[in-house]
Amino acid sequence: MSIHLDSIKTRLVVIIIVCVFGMLLLVASQIFYTQKLVDLNDKNKSLLRLGQDFLQLRRHEKDFLLRLDLAYVDKFNLQAEQFLRQLALVQTTDEQSVLNQDIFHQLLDSFPLYQQQFTTLVQTRVAMGLNENLGYQGEFRDATHRLEAKIANADMLYMHQVLLQMRRAEKDFLLRKDMEYVDKELGLYSTLRQHIEALPPQVHAEFMPLLSQYQQQFMQLVDAYRQIGLDHDSGLQGRFRNQAHLVEQHFINLDQQLQQQVDDAQRRVEITSIMIMLVTSIILIILLVRSFLTLQRAFSNFVMFFYRCKREYQHMDEKSMGFSEFKYLATIANEMIDSRRQMERELCAAQDEIKRLKKQYQSTTSEQSQ
Repeated sequence: MSIHLDSIKTRLVVIIIVCVFGMLLLVASQIFYTQKLVDLNDKNKSLLRLGQDFLQLRRHEKDFLLRLDLAYVDKFNLQAEQFLRQLALVQTTDEQSVLNQDIFHQLLDSFPLYQQQFTTLVQTRVAMGLNENLGYQGEFRDATHRLEAKIANADMLYMHQVLLQMRRAEKDFLLRKDMEYVDKELGLYSTLRQHIEALPPQVHAEFMPLLSQYQQQFMQLVDAYRQIGLDHDSGLQGRFRNQAHLVEQHFINLDQQLQQQVDDAQRRVEITSIMIMLVTSIILIILLVRSFLTLQRAFSNFVMFFYRCKREYQHMDEKSMGFSEFKYLATIANEMIDSRRQMERELCAAQDEIKRLKKQYQSTTSEQSQ
């Protein structure tokens, strides 16, 4: 859409409007993107706080596994509730980002599994016994002491030696979590069982229930350790560890996504600012160049007009002046030429009349003198 600007005043007003509009647009874009960057920064801070809360959860988890104190489980559960509330709040403030919402949904799906697996791990560990006098460990310890006391009282040195070897294999397993020691203990158990079965029926009836209870409690304890995991990558510990790492990966993905959004917003700020300045500058340059050329052409026409006026009278072309002010000056100049021509015609007529009257006067004077 082209606008015909035929006035110096109008063009000056347009230039001022373009400058003001460009500056206002630049300021508005800066305010808009600055607010967007502030919002993204707030989300990033909220995400950092969530990450700190999750690290606190990992701390309570590791404190329980290290110290076997249920107080850390209570701390874990309270921290988990607070974490879920904060996660839902951060998700609500970021509903416009589809990509972020997908990661939030993944977090909301994976975190309860992490919490559930920790609860299962705690329940299994409580069933095993938080110390040597509780759970499977306490029952196994009682059975062991009864069997040791019975064999010691019977003064069966060989059987007592085999039992000590079994206890050694048992403690090696509890210390190193290696199934090789369980196999060794099973072999010694078979040896001790054979010796007990070779005893008289009355003695056999006294020892065999104690040995069976000992072995049953030991295998129950072994199964519990296998369920928990003989190392960090197996059993409940392995699944729990993988789930914790999955939640951490979601946090990393969300942090990377927010950082990418911050970088994109910064690039948009730069590109938008440059585009606004370029467009404004181009419009101003076009207006100034056109105005300068129009002014120069009009001024040149006036110079030529005054130069021609020394030799001839010729009207100026008003349409070629460009600016309305110069068109008005051209109209006045043309009227001045018309007025001067009229004055010259009247002057010529007056001179002719004077010459005629002068001749008439001379002829009259001549007649009278005769």
